[in-house]
Amino acid sequence: MSSKSDRHLVATAHETIDALVARSGREAIPDRRTFVQQKEHGKSRPGPFALFVSSNDRFGLLLYLLLVTCASAPPFDVGLHSAVWARSLAVPDPTSATARTRVSKAWARMTARHLIERGRRHRIATVTPLCEDGSGVAYTRPTTSFMSIDHRIWTEGPSNKQRWYEVLSLAELAALVIAHMNSDDFALPAERVPDYYGISPDTFQRGVSGLRKRGLLEDRWSRKTAPLAPEGYTYEHRYTLNPPFGPMGVTSKATGAIR
Repeated sequence: MSSKSDRHLVATAHETIDALVARSGREAIPDRRTFVQQKEHGKSRPGPFALFVSSNDRFGLLLYLLLVTCASAPPFDVGLHSAVWARSLAVPDPTSATARTRVSKAWARMTARHLIERGRRHRIATVTPLCEDGSGVAYTRPTTSFMSIDHRIWTEGPSNKQRWYEVLSLAELAALVIAHMNSDDFALPAERVPDYYGISPDTFQRGVSGLRKRGLLEDRWSRKTAPLAPEGYTYEHRYTLNPPFGPMGVTSKATGAIR
């Protein structure tokens, strides 16, 4: 049994996640855009991402993003004890049965959504991501049509004691993911968010407001000509991510619905 003097030898959440990120050899989380939005008969529809948000599964979303971070090389199976996953995401008492159950149930939800498969390698439990669209197809490293969320979501934060993944609410994480689906200065009317991304306008607006207050997002109203509007003009709301997540260097040319 460890003494009180040995407690400083136990890895912290930050040390654990730093080790996982370093081992990945990546600088960003690569995720196919079909995880968030898919096309069917020329129309947009939500991807599996919406299920995490609608079910209030913040822990599951972070765990999934961390898995994709770690699965950086074929065969993409990640073998880690459940306590390591729990500790990396700052779950209290990560070696407890409660923490292990929390991780296991999150994996079970992802298995049911055909986002992962579970197995064993040399007596170690493994988790392997499947294609991000929820089709159950085998995972491959994305090379086209994917978004990248900077690894500084894991390694940096608003203070030395907090990381972004620890402080961002589910609504803020949702808005951050959606912003990564778009270019700089993008327009996105809240009323279109349910059809595009499967989350409520209220959730999106709360997320945007939270990111703005944290200095992670800039927004502005842009005036544009509208010949058929009573005043001859209208406005659209436009957004750009701030460091460390943006700007992305590509300006959006798309227009949104008018206010």
